[in-house]
Amino acid sequence: MNENELHERYIRLAFQYESAIDALLTKGLVDIEAADAAKERFYDTLNEEKLRTTQKIRDYHETISLYMRMLAYDGMVSLTELARQYSDESPGYVIQSWMRSRNTLEFLRQWENDMNEGFDDRACEELIHQGHTTSLTITPSLWIRKTHAVGIQVKQGKGGGVSAYPENAAGFQLWIDPKVRLAIVRKHM
Repeated sequence: MNENELHERYIRLAFQYESAIDALLTKGLVDIEAADAAKERFYDTLNEEKLRTTQKIRDYHETISLYMRMLAYDGMVSLTELARQYSDESPGYVIQSWMRSRNTLEFLRQWENDMNEGFDDRACEELIHQGHTTSLTITPSLWIRKTHAVGIQVKQGKGGGVSAYPENAAGFQLWIDPKVRLAIVRKHM
């Protein structure tokens, strides 16, 4: 990959990040100060990563993986809060419904394979098979426990909920909000 291709990938990454933050802002899940701070932190870390990659261009997978690990370390997004927009009484059910889809599980699987060396892909395959051949309900807790996934986290008790890294949260947002999905598709056409 040459420098121009890498630069284009960074532009796409920045667009996706800005779109996710703007969607959270529009939905009232973050205030303008938090959104501005997140964007500033994003661009600061992006600039640092660009400097590192100009010294030694890595392949795309390695560069973006390292960058996203650094960025998302403390940047988890609450899926529970996103789901409350559609079902204030049972946001957990909305998240479980999302996880019923084979496409969702394959998306999460791809993210884990790219970002998590400890991910158990064989257990993932078994879980996907069981979920579609039995009445097994795949919950975030079950997903994490069986596959050693790190892209989604569950906190139990008061103030708890499900949170995810920005890419996984964006996948969830696209699933629950067809208007956002259509807007993104139109921008990339």
